[in-house]
Amino acid sequence: MSLKNIFYPNSVAVIGASKTKGKVGYSIIRNLKNFKGNVYPVNPKYKNLLGMKCYSSVLDVEDEIDLAVIAVPNIIVPKVLEECGEKNIRGAVIITAGFSEVGNYELENKIREIAKNYGIRIIGPNCLGIMNTHLDLNATFASIFPPKGKVSIVSQSGAILDAILDIAPLLNIGFSKVVSIGNKVDIQESDLLEYFIKDDDTEIVVLYIEGLKDKKFLKSAKKLSRKKPIIALKSGKTEIGKKAVKSHTGALAGEDSIYEAVFKEAGIIRAYTFEELVDLIHIFSTQPIIKSNKIAIITNAGGFGVLAADACVEHGMKLANFDKSTISKLKDVLPPTANISNPLDIIGDAPPERYEKCTELLGKDKNTDGILVVLTPQEMTKPIDVARSLVKIKNNCREVKNKPLITSFVGGVSVKDVKGYLRRRGIPSYLTPENGVKALSRLYNYSLMKVRKDYDEELEKIKEKFLKIRDKNRDYIDNLLKSPNEYKAKKLLDFYELPVPECYLAKNENEALEFCKKLGKCVMKIVSPEIIHKTEVGGVIINPDNPKKAYNTLVNNAKKHDPNVRIEGVLVEKFIDEEKIEVIVGAKRDKIFGPVLMVGLGGIFVEVLDDVSFGVYPITREFAVDMIKDLKSYKILEGVRGRKRKDINFLVECLMKIGVIMDIHEEIKEIDLNPVFVFNDGNGGCIGDARIII
Repeated sequence: MSLKNIFYPNSVAVIGASKTKGKVGYSIIRNLKNFKGNVYPVNPKYKNLLGMKCYSSVLDVEDEIDLAVIAVPNIIVPKVLEECGEKNIRGAVIITAGFSEVGNYELENKIREIAKNYGIRIIGPNCLGIMNTHLDLNATFASIFPPKGKVSIVSQSGAILDAILDIAPLLNIGFSKVVSIGNKVDIQESDLLEYFIKDDDTEIVVLYIEGLKDKKFLKSAKKLSRKKPIIALKSGKTEIGKKAVKSHTGALAGEDSIYEAVFKEAGIIRAYTFEELVDLIHIFSTQPIIKSNKIAIITNAGGFGVLAADACVEHGMKLANFDKSTISKLKDVLPPTANISNPLDIIGDAPPERYEKCTELLGKDKNTDGILVVLTPQEMTKPIDVARSLVKIKNNCREVKNKPLITSFVGGVSVKDVKGYLRRRGIPSYLTPENGVKALSRLYNYSLMKVRKDYDEELEKIKEKFLKIRDKNRDYIDNLLKSPNEYKAKKLLDFYELPVPECYLAKNENEALEFCKKLGKCVMKIVSPEIIHKTEVGGVIINPDNPKKAYNTLVNNAKKHDPNVRIEGVLVEKFIDEEKIEVIVGAKRDKIFGPVLMVGLGGIFVEVLDDVSFGVYPITREFAVDMIKDLKSYKILEGVRGRKRKDINFLVECLMKIGVIMDIHEEIKEIDLNPVFVFNDGNGGCIGDARIII
């Protein structure tokens, strides 16, 4: 069933309606006074309520009811939901709390089953309610009803919603649908995202997420973000935050790195703080999407221009090179002392007319796709007049209107009211120029997300090939995966065309000697399912002088570490004597999002610098490159201080292939390749160590 009955009902029943001010049932009835449809209060205590006939049950209402808003004690919810089912009501918003968020899973499961039996779609329980401003539908107990607009917001926290609705008038932000989703007993984020795809009254979607249990989320978000921006704030990033989330809504927060990867894969713009969430809602709801990362900075203070330029480097933006004709016209506008460059310093005595004319010229400049106007209050500056001139040019100049125009009026008392003036008229104003540049960069990042390919022919060919390999060698591969040690893991990787050093598994000291002679310079490593970090227990010997003695040393060291350790042998493999860098490539299967891949510098870099990047399968070539470029240490792979560039293409293909292996082998829980040796550009690489967990 669609969500039409919930967002566009002709009639609403409020079960638990009340005459008592301060009660939830009273607030909901009061908030529905402007609703364009019929409202039916339901409460056996009353005959009339706020001038309306009150019913003992929805079953007593003669007319059809599209939506039921339930605000009764939790133990009564199953009974009234049964009555809703008997009445053929297909949509319900359960305001009532006291379910999984306090550990009452049995009661929550009960209402889930009732809803399923009757085909009722449910928002909640434990929620603030819903709004549709375009229908004057306010089925919440919130004190604020926002103006009409094109922003739809879905939140797991009613308090977060309240705060945003309270801030919105200061920024002139209008809303379309407002949804407090609560414990999500039925309707999930994916259901709402799918609905918003075709909702003409929604142009921007905002999410506040504490935890997802929605396996369709990634697919639905990806579909929507191609058409409309999605902005998300995810809480529970720290261990303390995760505990708070669990006690708040019963949601289990996932690992933040996985959510980061999911948002990136889905094309979601992530806000990392509440302040940034509000900033992003404002810029996306008032400004067009920027066409490139080339921006112009106009300032009356050189120092802030430099700070803004630095922020451009940090956030991936570029200072536009003004067209020659623009430069010529700017010379006519600016005093001779002005240096016509970008940032454009229009001198401290700049009057409003100078700001207006320069903004107009740069809006028309073909090399400029966004404008940041910086103002600092100086003796001759008139901030309010400058603000008025910017609003005028934004409204009257077509070229300026079609490009993002934002401001940073830096200061305190003298610019406080001016910033409010600009914001209420659709021009964002930031505390600092750096924040302004960052906001523009988020517009640009979204434009890049929209053009990212979903389909990758190369990835499909890898998967097709690997499926043939798997099906042809099913018995052998199944045997490798029964209890995979390093030797078996490397044999599996070799099957799937991931290079590994030539290696053998020695079961005794004589075999160790034989394999060492065969390989020449080699490495010997203990093989045991209980020993993960071999070097920490003396489980690795490089280029042994006496292979027999080395074999016994490795076994004895393992037994000293754990007398009951299972020893499956000693791995003897060829020593990689080539210029290389160590990288880690990993994958784990998330119960919601499926295979999640990781890449970072290996060895001590992983432990000390925590420089890793994550991605959710499918990992296309384009996405794998992005993952690698996200590393702070990417420049090391590119080659620094005379060191040669490494074979990044090998690493890209490694990520793509590991992703496909995880996809076609659902029995694999984790893959850990550390180190992966990446050789000089063109020479490939190989897997130094491998671990697979089933």
